[in-house]
Parts: sequence; structure tokens; C-alpha cells
Amino acid sequence: MSDVLQSWNRSTELSVSLKTILRSDARMETDKDYLGVLRRDSDREVDEFLYHDPHFTFTEVALPSSSGRRNVHLYEGRHITCTKRLNGTLRLNFKNLKLNADFDVDSYAFEVANEIREALSGLVEK
Repeated sequence: MSDVLQSWNRSTELSVSLKTILRSDARMETDKDYLGVLRRDSDREVDEFLYHDPHFTFTEVALPSSSGRRNVHLYEGRHITCTKRLNGTLRLNFKNLKLNADFDVDSYAFEVANEIREALSGLVEK
């Protein structure tokens, strides 16, 4: 085993509830690697009547760029991008606006609204 892997902490989580938010597949495929962020949302809870497994959420992300930025890109659109900060919050970023003679405010606003809905669908609980 390599020296790098020996210093890692290993554990096996049994009986967990896992929610996946995937860009490419409706459901995770067997033997396919996914790039993403795994977050432990809650611990196991046991009382005299209820037993809840620990809950995790896995969010698939876009391939990282070579710039080494720390905020994970979750969505890349024509007008906006959606990133996830290290503290878990989502941030919508607007791309540079190109104003020319053909620019129409109403169609731009409509396209941006559609991209925001597409970017946030599946990421925000209903």
C-alpha cells in the first residue's frame, strides 16, 4: 500500500440512507466512478420507538478545471454558473453581459430564469 493511502482514515458505514443528485445519470451505475461531494447530513438516531439510519447526500459535480479553484461547479449555462462554496451554500454567478443592437431585455431575463430553474432543480429541497 502506498505511503499516502496509509495515512488516510478508513471507515465503513453500515445501514445508511443515501440521497444522490446526479448530472449524468438518473441513478448511480454499478462500477462507474462519479466525481462529487459526499456530505453526512445526520447521524444515526435511536430511541425506544424509532431508529433512523445516518443520512448522506452525494452531489455529482462538473469536471474540475485546471485553474485549481476551490468552489465546485454544479451547473454551467449560457448566462450563469452555479457553484457550491466550501461552507455548503450555493452561489449563482452571472457571466459577462454582451450588450449589442440585438439585445432584448425580456428574452435575456426569460433565458436567465430558465437557467436558474435548471441549475437549482434537484439541488434545493421542495
